[in-house]
Amino acid sequence: MSDSTVRRDGVVGKTRRLAARGIRLVQLGAARVAATTAEAMRRKARELEIRLDGLHKGLDVKPVSDVAFPKVDLATAKDPVAQIMAAPEFAATKTYFYDNPVAARSLISSQSQALLYSLIRNIRPDHVYEIGTYKAGTTEAICRALYANGKGVAHAVDPFRGEYIAAVLKLWPPELFGHVRLHAKDSMAFFGDMERRHIHPALVFVDGNHDYEFAAFDIACGARTIAPGGYIVVDNVAQPGPFFAARDFLAANPDWCELGSAATGYDRDKAFDRSRSTILETDFMVLRAPVTHSVGERPFTPGRTRWHSPKVVGLRLKFAPPAEPGRLTAQVVLRGFGMVPAETTAEATLQVEAGAKELSVTLAPPAQVEGQFVYFTVEPWLIWHGAQPLQLLAAPEPF
Repeated sequence: MSDSTVRRDGVVGKTRRLAARGIRLVQLGAARVAATTAEAMRRKARELEIRLDGLHKGLDVKPVSDVAFPKVDLATAKDPVAQIMAAPEFAATKTYFYDNPVAARSLISSQSQALLYSLIRNIRPDHVYEIGTYKAGTTEAICRALYANGKGVAHAVDPFRGEYIAAVLKLWPPELFGHVRLHAKDSMAFFGDMERRHIHPALVFVDGNHDYEFAAFDIACGARTIAPGGYIVVDNVAQPGPFFAARDFLAANPDWCELGSAATGYDRDKAFDRSRSTILETDFMVLRAPVTHSVGERPFTPGRTRWHSPKVVGLRLKFAPPAEPGRLTAQVVLRGFGMVPAETTAEATLQVEAGAKELSVTLAPPAQVEGQFVYFTVEPWLIWHGAQPLQLLAAPEPF
């Protein structure tokens, strides 16, 4: 092969590489332009919706006032939902929300809003999660209850309609606006943020994506962080996704209960069934959390939490006194996060005597990671072998 042929092949190869690089740069530029154009179009669409709904002219909001509601003893009521709806005062609660312009901005019935309002008035929560916000109509009903309680924050979560919802909230009376926080993100990011901030809701309203997998995720994550004895209200159970997500959750978590009988009494010949909910004039299933965490032979964890040290010596536990002795295994997963992450485990097994109320479990050896880390997390796991499940009164406390 001549030198001229080699040079020619080299020039051709270099030209081809340059051309390919140029094509990639053009494609990248076109993709960026397309993404920018698409975002601009979405922003224009959101601005158009705001104008079409007349938000630039104002919002018809019912003045803040006292709303009658049934008072129930949640600690003793077997089914507080049924008790609320059977109370004579509930008629006035329904009337208030029926005769309210917010009905046009909500996808749930006036009766549903009245029930949420009454539940929140009785629960008196510090935090309420609303997964899926639409036009903030249901959010308004929640915040009216929080304002009447004199405390509490509604966390409105919606990844698609942040600008619209913000425009609505700005037109609210300040008494209601002070009780809401908008999270313009998906529920996965939201639940992660709340977990890092150690926030535990007493009520979670699940009304996001109605596909099974998404509803199941929202229910499971709500349950993971909910306060003892809290409530998860699942909307749109006429649809198979939310319904079977709730039903499967109950089957996997027998300590939880449904306030109603939709999970057991549903029509096996229908996927979509508008008469499925057993709570009159709603599309709800209401799930109630146990007041304790039940620990058995299946490993249990309350989830991982931030930690302040590269070392965990043990766990402190508080539980209802077991009637019979049993064997408890505690395992801790400690992780350090930095340039090079690290993970280690430690465990201990011990006998728990009948009647015991609390326990300090010392890991042998302790869980410890070596290196330079920005932060740490600890994830405790418990396994119990006994005649009955061990009932934890609080999450395990590392030390």
